[in-house]
Amino acid sequence: MRLDGARIRLLQGNHMETHKRFVVLGGGSMGRRRIRCLLAHGVPASAIRLVDVRQDRRAECLSRHGVESLPDLEQALKWKPHAVVVSTPTRFHMECCAAAARAGVDFFCEIALSDNLDGTEELATLVEQHGLVAALGIQTPYHPVVQRAKRWLTEPAMGRPLIYHFEWGNYLPNWHPWEDYTAFYDPTQFEGVFVEDLGQLYSLLDDSLAELSCRTHKLGDLKIDGCDCFQLLGRTRKGTVVTFQFDLLQDLQQTVYRIVCQKGVIEIRLFPDCRAERHLNATGLSEVYLPPKGYQYEQCYVDEFGAFLQAIENRTPWHHPLEAGIHVLKCLEAARLSNKEGRLVTV
Repeated sequence: MRLDGARIRLLQGNHMETHKRFVVLGGGSMGRRRIRCLLAHGVPASAIRLVDVRQDRRAECLSRHGVESLPDLEQALKWKPHAVVVSTPTRFHMECCAAAARAGVDFFCEIALSDNLDGTEELATLVEQHGLVAALGIQTPYHPVVQRAKRWLTEPAMGRPLIYHFEWGNYLPNWHPWEDYTAFYDPTQFEGVFVEDLGQLYSLLDDSLAELSCRTHKLGDLKIDGCDCFQLLGRTRKGTVVTFQFDLLQDLQQTVYRIVCQKGVIEIRLFPDCRAERHLNATGLSEVYLPPKGYQYEQCYVDEFGAFLQAIENRTPWHHPLEAGIHVLKCLEAARLSNKEGRLVTV
């Protein structure tokens, strides 16, 4: 994406006294970000190990952060980590999470949990049996403008959410401007955006999708397999109508939420500008909230990881539990089925 985390200064976390050890699986952009998050919270480089098949990534993490590597997941688990961070491509998430769970190790996994439902029942059983913290990464609930909108939504003055509209657009070559997009992209990454923002819907509305209809399109000239645009129409269990639009085509990155409530409207913009705004019908009041001066988007990743460290220290539940992540995968499969058969699908 437009922000190259490798070139962003290390942001400040809440430094914790910890003797825990962490394995990061995957040294791509997200794996490097998770290493920075651990360091920002005071976890020493000596307590972190990277597993990645690419020698250049292993060398970069050693030279940049002093983080050493282990050859594979099997050896990583023999190192006896207290938590495993899964930042591999999506198709490998489930096997990595399951391996950690079988070893009785807490894990943090980039959302989506997988690209299908295979293995989810076993994983849920293992997590329950071992009493594990199973954290799925969704950083937006830790962003201050999203947190302000969440508070507004809980106020009686807004009323019940009626319509939840989300628009996300980001030109694919801008994701990693330092490398050719054909070298890193696969269609599950686009699906991962959809899955993450379903998690954001769950977080904001305390609700989940009950039915959906989905259409995908190939509109541009990107050299990719699969679609470059998809749209979703759905309804939540509490009756809120949901519309999503995602594309890999707009050069000006857009991340916008618009929530129409019984008594007003809330809009959240994360890109290109950043703010939360609400309007109350009864009073005509309009209110705008801006993030703190100098706030960088990277900070919500740091804050999210602080919450994960607290969860494994205090054995507290994660805000987006495993069962919610599994339900999101059911929504993903329902979206595929809807697009294939051209019909509304119940989740």
